[in-house]
Amino acid sequence: MRKNSTRFFLVLTLILSIVFNSSIAVAKPATKPNSPPAAPSSLSYSSLTSSEVTLTWSSVYKATGYKVYRATNYDTGHTLIATVTTNSYRNISLAAGTKYWYYVKAYNSYGDSAASNHISIITNQSTPTVTPVPTSTPTPTSTPAPTATPVPTATPTPAPTATPLPTSTPIPTATPFPTTTPVPTATPIPSSGKVVMGFATYYYSGDSSSYNSIVANTSMLDTIATHTFITDGSGNISGLVPSNQITYANNNGIQTLAMFSNNFDGAIAHTLLTNPTNRQALIYNIVSAIKQYGYQGVNIDMEGVYYYDRSYLTTFMNELYQTLHPQGYYVTVAVPAKTSDSPTASWSGAYDYPALAAYADQVVLMTYDEHYPGGSPGAIASIGWVENVIRYASSIIPKEKLLVGTAAYGYDWSINGTKAYGISAIYNLANTYGALIQWDSIAKSPYFTYVDASGILHTVWFENAQSLSYKLDLINSYHLGGIAIWRLGLENADYWNTIKAKFN
Repeated sequence: MRKNSTRFFLVLTLILSIVFNSSIAVAKPATKPNSPPAAPSSLSYSSLTSSEVTLTWSSVYKATGYKVYRATNYDTGHTLIATVTTNSYRNISLAAGTKYWYYVKAYNSYGDSAASNHISIITNQSTPTVTPVPTSTPTPTSTPAPTATPVPTATPTPAPTATPLPTSTPIPTATPFPTTTPVPTATPIPSSGKVVMGFATYYYSGDSSSYNSIVANTSMLDTIATHTFITDGSGNISGLVPSNQITYANNNGIQTLAMFSNNFDGAIAHTLLTNPTNRQALIYNIVSAIKQYGYQGVNIDMEGVYYYDRSYLTTFMNELYQTLHPQGYYVTVAVPAKTSDSPTASWSGAYDYPALAAYADQVVLMTYDEHYPGGSPGAIASIGWVENVIRYASSIIPKEKLLVGTAAYGYDWSINGTKAYGISAIYNLANTYGALIQWDSIAKSPYFTYVDASGILHTVWFENAQSLSYKLDLINSYHLGGIAIWRLGLENADYWNTIKAKFN
């Protein structure tokens, strides 16, 4: 099952490394053979808010990755805060109105580079605290969902991929409810066929990976959930809003959901969920955000919640559902995969499947990362494990509400650590090393091994169209609602062809 660090790894390693490294040209400075890389240059920042900043720097030839250092007191020295494989890093959970100093080093197997140029930033002052919706008073419903004509089912000509992406603006901590923007019509689960949901990401201005996938697969997608908003323990939210994804989807009959997560931090979830005022503050900010940006609903992705906060998580979903549903908004929740209920289990105990399903229109089973970067090599989602999760979940949750999470990536394990790749990048890796892709008939998953130039053995397991087909057969045979793909931009054409064939 997915562990506490796994999606964090996907966000910082799988998604960013694939998107960034595939699109950024790397300069070739003069570098001695078998030596550490040159120092990064042009360290700068953008997207500065009261709680986060995005750092960027020049790519370095022959660099394996980059180390990000930060200080809150320049005289006491910098501390290593992150190691990434891209030339960008988003530093979140910063204190408002605080000065920070940063520099970056490149590294490879021969050592670290010298430090980049140093920069300093001062985070914005936090916005005034917004009075949360009182527990005893429901969220205002003076602006009911209009009965306007729904989005036509005909698909307009997709926007050319060359069109510049709109500049996104970080969401303020809280925004008063708009009174002029109508609520988009929420798209119900189709009466026939299966729902195809895709998680969409947008990590920096100009990130087009998920957008391009949405445009290319418009006719196949029913829903997108944008991985956008992060909450703190007080219910404040922040995130870089993908305006182009939302606008395109709404204009082309694709349901739009805003994802809200806790950065995989159980302590944040505990502070948030156990305090009624904090819960209501988050609900207020959720309503404000989805109204302001034109979403049709939400996906709640609270991960790493302590098992003893189980009842509080259910209470939050109840309060959120009772607020959003009367206004015509769609409510979905992502839950860790499990094959039985153990209320004291450290990773999955907080998730009461039937109770959460009562306050959600759809439940996403995160049936991926059966084997993960922190563990031993193995299938990302073996067919037997996935079926056991489905069998248990469908016995206590209405089948039509269930969406099975499907992966579009793989992991490369070695003694030097684990790297993540999208499907096309996995095939390129096999071709580079002349590896023979094999098939595990029990797990119904592809894998291969190779030895790199340093003589180190690598083991790679991944998901592809063939492994996906077996999971889609399960969804059909168990009569479930559909799938939820992590994530748009990592899949390839064969992946979509399999969905089309299995779901007609």
